[in-house]
Amino acid sequence: MDSSSNKTDISSNKIIIFIDNYKFDVTEYAHTHPGGKKILQKYNNKNATKAFNEVKGHGDGYALGLLDKFCIGKVD
Repeated sequence: MDSSSNKTDISSNKIIIFIDNYKFDVTEYAHTHPGGKKILQKYNNKNATKAFNEVKGHGDGYALGLLDKFCIGKVD
């Protein structure tokens, strides 16, 4: 297997969500997410801003700190 197909296989397993024009790789967090992995997968490669903001508790320091931890850049 060449390295380019290896890269694709790895990235296809990632869960990347978009909130407020920032990208977050939540792959590592998915198994401990209080709402479950499925909701993160539902928003994989999608804008999750509205859904994120509608959840009570997402505005607290803990959740916002997690966003800082998982941020991988701005949406192009």
